[in-house]
Amino acid sequence: MFMNASLLDANIVTTCVSCGHDALYVQKDFNRQLGIGIVGIGIAISIYFFGRSEPFLAMAALGVTALVDFCAYFLVGEVTVCYSCHAIHRGFKRNPEHEPFDLKKLERYGGRSPRTKR
Repeated sequence: MFMNASLLDANIVTTCVSCGHDALYVQKDFNRQLGIGIVGIGIAISIYFFGRSEPFLAMAALGVTALVDFCAYFLVGEVTVCYSCHAIHRGFKRNPEHEPFDLKKLERYGGRSPRTKR
């Protein structure tokens, strides 16, 4: 485990606790499979109503699905994730140096072997 002073004192992640890399990003702490399930159910309900020639209800089903997604986006917190080992760090304050996911950074840091302790 890689622990440093900022993690212990300020409750902020600056390096990955699992592998020691300092390339981290933030994302919403929401289960992706649950999110896809919610959208899938909304689409299925919409298709059902379109099949019954009720376009208003079909569009309402999509609107409710979008509203649920919108509410979930603002209600869930954020987690810090390591680009290298994909470890998820929950329950820490957000580090302002960490930005949202960037594919270029994943290509740069992803797949590297973990650092050794110094």
